[in-house]
Amino acid sequence: MTEPVAGRRLQPANVVAVCHDGPDSAAARQASTPDHLRWVESMLEQLALAGPLYTDDGARIVGSLYVFRTASSTQARAWLESDPYFAAGIWDRIEYRPFLLAGGQPAGGEQQHRQLQ
Repeated sequence: MTEPVAGRRLQPANVVAVCHDGPDSAAARQASTPDHLRWVESMLEQLALAGPLYTDDGARIVGSLYVFRTASSTQARAWLESDPYFAAGIWDRIEYRPFLLAGGQPAGGEQQHRQLQ
């Protein structure tokens, strides 16, 4: 799970959650989005990255991806289960994996997203 880098072993310090939408979940997703976005804003300290997953052609949302700032999958699950999308039953499958955020720039919150549009 770790590889040596300059004499050190790197340990995953994050947990990724890949959430796959269930069939016919689009209406529940749309209805829950305002509460979900408020939840995301409240979780910015705990999230390294978060956003929707799309079909290959980019036409439709088919899931969500989160990178939580914790090495504990138990903690990541607890945080994800507080998301209004979870309560709405949008996802039919969720995968959790340890993850090492090794590069890139976190996206910020809703305010930064608006600036990019």
